[in-house]
Amino acid sequence: MDFTNLLFSPNGRIGQKEYWVGIMILILGNILAGMIPILGTLLWLGLIYVGVCVYGKRLHDIGKTAWIHALVWGVSIALTVLAFAFAGGSLLAAGLNNNEVDAATILAASGSLLLFTGLGSLIWLGYTIWLGVIAGEAGSNRFGQPPVRTISSEPVDSTPPGGNEPPAA
Repeated sequence: MDFTNLLFSPNGRIGQKEYWVGIMILILGNILAGMIPILGTLLWLGLIYVGVCVYGKRLHDIGKTAWIHALVWGVSIALTVLAFAFAGGSLLAAGLNNNEVDAATILAASGSLLLFTGLGSLIWLGYTIWLGVIAGEAGSNRFGQPPVRTISSEPVDSTPPGGNEPPAA
């Protein structure tokens, strides 16, 4: 498996196995990025490009444009903005009304954050699983040749039909 092509080239197609390997690398990279304070942010930004390459090539394999990945990012960003807008609005309204923030206000703000970010996470999860289980196009498409599938290790019977068998007595 060519990891350089898998992780850094946005062109071509990849099969399901390569896709799941790329997803595991992205997950591990994001966990690592969360552990490193400042350099983790730079790593996370680099992982965005790696994600575009992995998801994009898998979309290419099923005959779809990689711009679908941008659509999922857009929905995720919009949901995050809504989450903070609703949460901030709850806190602001409470602060303007009586100059104190009580537990109910914090609960309402937390509920907004949980609702919208949870919905975004479910969209990403569904999108990731969908790309991992859907079969790629069998032949060539506008994105190139199909990825090379792994060959089974089972022995192949090379005897031609009706070939080198002795006559029945």
